[in-house]
Amino acid sequence: MNSKNYYNPKGEDILDEKIYGGSPTGFVDFNRSKYQWDSNIYDSMNANTWFPSEVNTSTEKKNFNQLTDNEQAIYKMTFAQLSFNDSAQEEYLSDFRRLTNNRLVKSVLSLQIMQEVNHSKSYAVLLDACGNSDEVFNLYKYDDALNTKNQKIADQFASYIDGGSVDKMLLSAMASVNLEGIYFLLGFSYIYLLGDKVPGARDMIKFIARDELNTHLPLFSNIFKTIQKENKIQTNTIDSAYKMIDDAVKIELEYGKYLLHRYPIMGTTEELMEQTVYNYANDRLKKIGLDPIFTEAPTTYLQKLVTKHLEMNDVKSNFFESNVSNYAKSSINLDDF
Repeated sequence: MNSKNYYNPKGEDILDEKIYGGSPTGFVDFNRSKYQWDSNIYDSMNANTWFPSEVNTSTEKKNFNQLTDNEQAIYKMTFAQLSFNDSAQEEYLSDFRRLTNNRLVKSVLSLQIMQEVNHSKSYAVLLDACGNSDEVFNLYKYDDALNTKNQKIADQFASYIDGGSVDKMLLSAMASVNLEGIYFLLGFSYIYLLGDKVPGARDMIKFIARDELNTHLPLFSNIFKTIQKENKIQTNTIDSAYKMIDDAVKIELEYGKYLLHRYPIMGTTEELMEQTVYNYANDRLKKIGLDPIFTEAPTTYLQKLVTKHLEMNDVKSNFFESNVSNYAKSSINLDDF
C-alpha cells in the first residue's frame, strides 16, 4: 500500500492547483486563491454557522399533535426524506473531497461536511422534541416510495465517485448539484406550507435551506463550471449531465406526486409541482453554464414561498434560550464566472 504524500515541496504552485488531477504541495493558503469563489464561499459558510439549539422547539410536540392526520403524515414523510439527503451528502462529500486536488476547495468541502452533520443533528433535535424520532427515521423500512427515492439518490451519488477520470469527477459534481438544487425543494415547500402551525420545524428548515441554496449549491455549481473550464470535457459527458438532471426531476416529481395522492397537500396540484421542479431544474442548468431544457413557467407560489424564507435576518431570537438565531447576510460574490 502506498503511503499518502502529505508534504510535497516539489509540488505545483498553489495557484496552479486544479480541482482534479495534479500534485499539490500540501499547503492551504487563503491569501492565494486561484478561483476566489472558493474563499468567498468559505467565508460565507463560516459567517453563517448556526446550531440547532438556536431554534426554539419547546412547543413542537404540542404543535405537531394539533395538525390534521394528513399534515402529520406530510411532516413525518418530509423529514424522513430530508434527513436521508443530508446523511448521504455528508458521506459523499468525504469521498469527493478525497478526490479533489485543490487544497482550498478541499477546505471548503471540509466546512460543508460539518454543516451537513449539523443538519442531521437538527433533524434529531427537532424530531426528539416532537416525540417521533424513531418512527420517522425508520419510515424507509415501511414505505416503498420513500425507500425508492432514497435508493435512486444513493445510486446517482455512487455512479461516478471512483476517481477514474475528470469526466467522472464532473458528473459526480452534477450529482451534488441535483441534491442541493432539486431533491430538497418540495420538502422545504411542504414545511413552509405548514408554516406557523409548526414554527420550530419551519425555522429549522429556514436555516438548512439557506445553507443548501446560499452556499452549498453555489459551491458545486462553481466546481462543475471550473472542472469543465479547466479540462477538455467530452460532449457525451455533458449529455450525461443533462440525463442526470432529467432523472433527478423525475425522481423528485415521482415522490412528490406520491405524497400528493396519498396525503393531499394544501392547494398543491401535480401541475404546480411540475412547474416548480422544472423551473428549479432550468435555473440549476443555467447556474452550471448549460442551457435549460425543461418547459419554463412563471415563478410559482411554491418557489416564492422558498425564496421568501431565504431572506436574511427574519428568524426571531430564541426567547427561551436567549440565542440570536439570525442568519447573517453576506455581501461577497459567490460566483466567479
